[in-house]
Order: sequence, then structure tokens, then C-alpha cells
Amino acid sequence: MNQDSGVGDPSWRFLTNHAHVLERIAGDPTVRLRDIAASVGITERAAGSIVGDLVEAGYLTRTRVGRRNEYIVHDELPLRHPLHRHHTVAALIAFLEGPATEAEDAS
Repeated sequence: MNQDSGVGDPSWRFLTNHAHVLERIAGDPTVRLRDIAASVGITERAAGSIVGDLVEAGYLTRTRVGRRNEYIVHDELPLRHPLHRHHTVAALIAFLEGPATEAEDAS
């Protein structure tokens, strides 16, 4: 990797943890907070806070089923930033879950 390009620099990313958490829940509506945290690379407490943000903003509905939570992603809603409000959550998730590239297939 070219160090000047910043490609390998983990100090910043293009997507927020909120986007990663939302994608994780969209892929598994019964996923546990600890599993979200592990896959996103954040603490369980941070994952819970982000889920709370997403519920409060209306992007998720959380329902308790026994000892687990089940989530509904409201993917018809627009993204929050004014520059991207013409895109929906569904479009973001589709992009994030898109087909693997050849480089990913090789690893």
C-alpha cells in the first residue's frame, strides 16, 4: 500500500460507526449488542448507545422477544446529511452489502 494515499491508515474512515451498526442489524435483525460491538470494533456500551440513537431517530424499531431484541430497519427513510438526503437507508445498506470485489474474493 502506498503510505501517501492513506489507504492503510486506520485513524479515520469514510463511514461512521452508526452506518456499520445499522448495516449489521439489517443483516441480522436478532443480532446481540456484543456481536455488533465485536464486528464493528467498538465497545458493547458504544454499540448500545448507537442503537439508542438509531431508535430515537426512527431508523430502527426495537422489540423485546424473550431475552433478545429484534429490530426492524426503516430503510425507506432518507440519510441524515443534507447532501445525501436524496438517498435512502436501503441504498446505503445495498451499497455496503454489495458484491465482493476480486481482491476480497482472493483473500
